[in-house]
Amino acid sequence: MSITWELLQATVQRLSVRLPGFAVEYFPEAPGDYRLNHPRGALLVGYGGSRYGAAGNLGDMQAQERLAVVTVTLVFRQLHGRDGAVLALDDVIGALLGFRLPHTTGGLQAKRSRFLGQIAGLWQYDIDFEAPALAVEDVDAEDPSAPLLRHVTRLGPLERTETVKQPSGAITEEDHPL
Repeated sequence: MSITWELLQATVQRLSVRLPGFAVEYFPEAPGDYRLNHPRGALLVGYGGSRYGAAGNLGDMQAQERLAVVTVTLVFRQLHGRDGAVLALDDVIGALLGFRLPHTTGGLQAKRSRFLGQIAGLWQYDIDFEAPALAVEDVDAEDPSAPLLRHVTRLGPLERTETVKQPSGAITEEDHPL
């Protein structure tokens, strides 16, 4: 399965649980045809792209730092008040800030929010969140001489994270203070 798709699925699930008073959907493939059916508003989750850092080697495999951007677009019938888009911005940030998506090396960070305007009578904002991750080369499993990545150590400013693939196939992560 696509790592990027799993990031989006986890974001939709988190917002659905934390903010049940809104419709939570994937960003539509035809945004011009989108129709808001919810009485208050919708949170549309989409992939905003990625930025990549320096490449390095993990044994015989290549790895690269990745900042994946998850964008949440708010589409609301009201701008202000209890049912308005402005109040919902803070709700979305509160639900996602620090939330750790699968395959990432740290929690989501809010990077930017923008007022998109009033379009067809609906108020719209978007918020970009960045998820730090590590992109790792996909080694051909058919090659018996290819090394298998089973253990990754990541150093953060306050902790060391150990990610290990267990013999059962499960992946475990443990954080250790520095």
